[in-house]
Order: sequence, then C-alpha cells, then structure tokens
Amino acid sequence: MHILIILLFTSIISSIQADLCAHCDCDFISHTVVCNRPSLLIRTVSMLPTIRQLHLNSLNLPQPPHFLFHPNLRVLRMSRCGMHEIPGSTFLPLPGLEVIDLSNNHLETLPPTVLRSLKFLRVLILSNNRLSNLDQLTWILAPGVVLEQLDLSGNPIAIATSMTVFPPVRQLFLSDTRMESVNETAIMFKKLPGKCDRDVCRHIPIHNLNVSIITTIDFSSNRDLEIDSGALDVFSNATYVDLSNTRLPVGFEEWLERKSRVKSLNISHCQLPLHEDTWTACGQFLHSLDISGIGAKRLRFSRFCPIRSVFARDNLISSVYIDAVSMESLHLERNMFSEFPIPPPGVELTELHTLGLSHNLMTSLPPHALQSYPNLQHFDVSSNQLSEIDPQAFPSIGLGLISLDLSSNQLSSLPHPILPSLLLLDLSFNTISHLDPHFFTGLPMLQQLRIASNPTLFSRCPNRDSPCWSDHLDELTSLVDLDISNSGLEFSLHWRHLRTLKSLILRGNEIRIIDSKSLPENLRTLDLGENRVQFTSNFSKLEHLRDLRVDQNPLRCDCSLYDIVPHLLNQSQISDPLLYYCFSGSWQYPLLPYLASVKPCVDTTRNFYSILITTFIIAFAIVAGLIGGFLVYRKYADRANFVYKRISLMESPVRL
Repeated sequence: MHILIILLFTSIISSIQADLCAHCDCDFISHTVVCNRPSLLIRTVSMLPTIRQLHLNSLNLPQPPHFLFHPNLRVLRMSRCGMHEIPGSTFLPLPGLEVIDLSNNHLETLPPTVLRSLKFLRVLILSNNRLSNLDQLTWILAPGVVLEQLDLSGNPIAIATSMTVFPPVRQLFLSDTRMESVNETAIMFKKLPGKCDRDVCRHIPIHNLNVSIITTIDFSSNRDLEIDSGALDVFSNATYVDLSNTRLPVGFEEWLERKSRVKSLNISHCQLPLHEDTWTACGQFLHSLDISGIGAKRLRFSRFCPIRSVFARDNLISSVYIDAVSMESLHLERNMFSEFPIPPPGVELTELHTLGLSHNLMTSLPPHALQSYPNLQHFDVSSNQLSEIDPQAFPSIGLGLISLDLSSNQLSSLPHPILPSLLLLDLSFNTISHLDPHFFTGLPMLQQLRIASNPTLFSRCPNRDSPCWSDHLDELTSLVDLDISNSGLEFSLHWRHLRTLKSLILRGNEIRIIDSKSLPENLRTLDLGENRVQFTSNFSKLEHLRDLRVDQNPLRCDCSLYDIVPHLLNQSQISDPLLYYCFSGSWQYPLLPYLASVKPCVDTTRNFYSILITTFIIAFAIVAGLIGGFLVYRKYADRANFVYKRISLMESPVRL
C-alpha cells in the first residue's frame, strides 16, 4: 500500500513538472520558473513545492491566472502581461509572498483586500500602470507589515486627500507621477482632466508618509516639480535621494553640506542656481554624486570631502580642482576640457581607479599626465582631438591600467607604453598608419584589441608576404578578441599562430579569398561581412567555429560554399537577399535557395592522376601481353608448321 502511494505521488509530481516545464524555463538550482512566451495562455498555475520564484513576463493575461495553494513561493513577477484588474482573492493561495511585481500593466485600481493576507510582504512594485487614486492604498497591507520598497513610478496620479495614508515604507519611488510641488507640509499633484481639480483632493499631507522611516526617496522625472527648501529638511534622514529632472531651491547646496545625511545623491539635469557656475558642495556622508547636465563650468572638491564617485557629464566644465583623496571614480564625459586635468601640486589621487574624459576637446596627453593617478585602472579619453601622446605620458613602471580607450581621435602613431596589466585596448577610428614593432612587447596580458576603422593601417603592408606590424601580434600570448574591421585590408594575414584567439572581426575590408588554414584553430567567431570574398575553403577544419558572418560578399554559387553551409543557415538574416547572395556568371541569386542543393567539391586533379595511372596500367598490360605472345610464337613456330600424316596400311589397286 505504501509503495502504491509513493508511486502515485511520484507520477503526480512528474506530471506537474512536465506540464509546467513543457512551456516555461524551470531552473531547479535557483528554484525559479520563467514563462515569457507571448503565445502562452495560462489559466491555472501549479508548481512543485520547491519552487520559490515565478516570473510571468510578456504574456497575454487580462487577469491573473488561478494559483493553487503554494506556501513556499516567495517572489511573484507578472510584468508586461496586459492585466487590467486584480481580483481580491488572487494572492490568498500564496501566503508566503515577499516580493510582488505588477509593473508595466494596465491596472487602474487595486482591491482593498488584495494584499491583506500577505504577512511577509516586503516589496511591492506597481510602476508604469494607470493608477490615479492614492486613496486606494490606504490600509491595503496586513497589520504590522512595513514595506522595504514601494514603487509607484510612471503612474498618472491625480487624486490624493488628507485621508490618504501611505503604507509604511522605507524606500519610496514616485518618479514621473505628475508631481507639482513638495513643501514641508504636503505633496501636491497636477490637475488631470476628468478628475478632481481642487487642491484638497490632489495633495498628501507629509505627516501621512511615515517620513521618519524613509531611507530612499525618488522624485525624479517630474520636470515641473518645484521642491521647497522646507521639504529638504523633512527628508534630511534619507540616505539615497534622486531628484533628477526637477527644480531645486536656492540654498540646496547649504542643506547638502550642513543638514543632510544623504550618501547617494542624483540631481542630474536639474534646474539649480549655482554661485559663479561652480559646484563645490559636499555632504558629510556623501559617497556618490550625479550632477550631470546642471550647467556647471567649474568643479571643486576639498580634501575633507568623503566623496567616492562623481558623475559630472554633459556640463560646460573646463577646469577642476580635486583635492578629495577618497575619490574612486570620476566621470567628466561631454564637457569642455581642452587640457588634461591634473590635480593640484602635491596631490595624488591614490584611490582613483576610473577616469572618464571622453567627448572633450583635448589635443594631447602631456608628459607625466597619469603620474598623479598611480592606481588608475580604467582610462577613457575617446572622442577627443588627440593627435599626440607624449612618450612620457604613461609611467614606465607601476601603472596598473586594465582598460585604455583612445578611440575616435586623430592619432597617427603611438608610443609603446609598458602596461603589464592591460586587458583591453581600443584604438579604433584614428588615422594610424603604422605600429612600432615593439608596441606589443609591453602588453603581455592584453586580451581585447580593437583597431578598427583606421583606413591607412595596412598602407605599409603591400602584400601578404611583406613585413608588417601584424607579424608581431604573436607577442600577445593572451589575445582573445581582435577587431581590424574597416581598415583597408586586401588579403588574409597569417593568424594561425594566435592560438588563444577566439573572435576575429574583419568586416568592411577588401579581402577576396579566405582559407581556414591561415586562421587560428580555436577560433569561435569570424566576421567577414562587407568584404569581396568570392571563395572560402577548408572551413570544415575549424572545429570550434560557432559564428561565421559573410553577409554582403560576392560569393560564387559553387561547391566552395559547401563547408560553410551549417554556419550560414544559423544566421538570422540568411533569407534577406540584400545581405546574402551569390553570383553565377554575371547573374546574382539569393543565397538561401542555392544552399539546399550545393554539393561538395570534387578534386579534379586527384581524379586526373587516378585515371592516368589506370590508363598506364592497362596500356602496360596490353603491351606486355603482345610482347609475351610474340615471344611464345617465335619459340614454337617450327612445331606449329609440322603436320603428322596418317600411314596407309593397304596398297591401292594398280591397273595393269
């Protein structure tokens, strides 16, 4: 009897598992089920007891499915499902839920009892729906529940009254919710046609927000929101504040320095009055600051500022004074720097590991440019006007750069720095015509080299057998990715010695013939698109090749395509005749239909030799036979001419 019960239970579990996992992705290591097929229609959900997370994303669900009892489910996400309503009993079979994500649907209301049974709920995400009345959130939670996160971003909120009591929450997200103003007493929302337009029915008293427990506040992307200085005092205890794309009051910098306890502050693209167009403020606990797009022209941080990360992109900054030795990352992209920024004399930013200066106006890197950044790991000066890099710009020893981006400049030559830790080097979109033979010697750990879109890169390499800078690529013993696209290359180089190379990008060159015998044997990705390739050969020998692209090449409609047919059929755009085609004579044909009938090439040379040998053997046999027959004839010719005659035993009668 016990055995029958066990077998019955096992069969039930197997059928449930097969039913769910036949249409969804089931990961039994993370105990997660993910369903994201738009054509999938789910009416009832039953899961194995071990499942703790269920993701129903991008499905067609006007209403939530019916859930069978499952007390172990902790996370439920139903995003982008087109839901218009949530029945009040939806979550009753799931009492253990801690995270509910209903974002990006069409919900306009929430039943007052829909969450009352969830005593362990901690995160509620309702962003990007159509919720307009905040009164329905009053008393929506189970008694004693305090949310870690409540996200109402992207909802057209229009109704809120003095009776509106927000659920107790530590992280409150109200970005893009049509907020009009915030002061020390209330939050006011904009008028919405068809809704109540009186002030009393579109404001929330501040004391209804449980401000004392709020640690994260997000009022961003409310472009007409005016924040009063009194409101700043109300939220002084918040440690993470996002006020980007709002209007900040006079005195904001003073509040930041003297009253706030904020650790992470985002005020990017705010309307903020600055004294002499200079940003100098730094909070006592501030670690991360984003002041992108506020119109600042100068930047200054004192030694006692605890700041670690600064994002000051999209400004008009042309000079900086940074004495904050705790700085770890500095992003100054898209500003007005004409000279490389150097810290004050005697200051070394020993903690700085990331420096971004792309899209500025610098023309050169001066001597000892990086001397004040001894521990720099990521350096980006792309999209400037650099035409010269001083040989002494990089320290000879000690610099631990991991990535260096010099792309989109005007560099025609480069020094050969010693960067033993460098993993990524980007030299794309320059005018480099030659690289020093010793350039790669100081880059022993380099894994990714991007040198694309240098039109004169091979101007000193007239043919395949002439000396070329690429002959020294074998010094990069760790190279994994190589991009030499759009560089005027007319022939396939000798790549065989690059044993660690996995990806080779040769798109947009002038290559006509490619033979896999010249390619690395461990190559996985090869991009030959937009070349002049007509023939390919021996690609069946590249056992590790997984991605081959030959689009927009004048391929010949012949047997040379046979080796690459499996790779071509894997291309998502193989059916597009504007990208994949082949030529037979002067006629152009779509490539896909031809691939169905292509046959392997026959080695005509080998057939010729075999026929020649067979003919020779037959001729030899015939001649040998004739000679042998002649010799036999000569030996036995006399015997063949003698004829034995019969002797008569009786005499013939004689006529007398």
